[in-house]
Amino acid sequence: MVRNKLSIIMTAYNVADYISSSIDSVIAQTNRNFDLIIVDDCSTDQTQKIIRSYAQKYDWISVICHARNFGVSTARNTGLKNADGEFLTFIDGDDWVEPDYVEHFLEVFSDQDVDMVTCGFFNETESGKVKNKFTKRQTSIVGREEATKLIIKMTGTVMGYTWNKAYVRSIIEEHKLMFQTDLDLMEDQVFNVEYAAHARKFYLDNLPLYHYISRKESITNRFAMENVRDIGVARMKVYKTIRESTRNEKKQI
Repeated sequence: MVRNKLSIIMTAYNVADYISSSIDSVIAQTNRNFDLIIVDDCSTDQTQKIIRSYAQKYDWISVICHARNFGVSTARNTGLKNADGEFLTFIDGDDWVEPDYVEHFLEVFSDQDVDMVTCGFFNETESGKVKNKFTKRQTSIVGREEATKLIIKMTGTVMGYTWNKAYVRSIIEEHKLMFQTDLDLMEDQVFNVEYAAHARKFYLDNLPLYHYISRKESITNRFAMENVRDIGVARMKVYKTIRESTRNEKKQI
């Protein structure tokens, strides 16, 4: 394993129209100390053909294809099992990143004694219109309580996403952290809160390096009764984790 390498886990499902732009943005990174694991969740379009063509061209790209559609949580868990970088992050196959996305994470981890690094993001429509505005860059190092508050907050530049954060892989492995496969919504927030319960310090940065594209067909843009159930279950898991973490901290005092 290359020291201080970042493993990027990219999940993909029927994103043939977007996956090339996503991979190309990773290829354009200024810091080359990373590998890319693409997990295809049994796409029925040309996604698999496209990602395999990239894997044949670049030896630092590996492709894993599920035999059937399991959902994004299982796809991310597959990526976690195959990652070997000291640090890791996630990219959705229909989004893209700025050229210094990798450099940002690795530089902060090298300079600061922290367990999580965040970056800001552009929230864009499919036509390219940016919904959020970046004003002034702000950075801070915070503890678990403050980081958790920002992770569960539904606004801001931290929130519950995984793609604007980088993690220490040893923390994930030591505590056997995985994404909840019974959730279609907020599974990333649950993962982040569980990770935060075992982390110490968090480097927060609002510099926008990730382009999140809001698409009409996205599950987060659809409302259904089953989504209400997922939100309720996720919130219970989040607050249970927070209570247990607080209880453990008090025992250590």
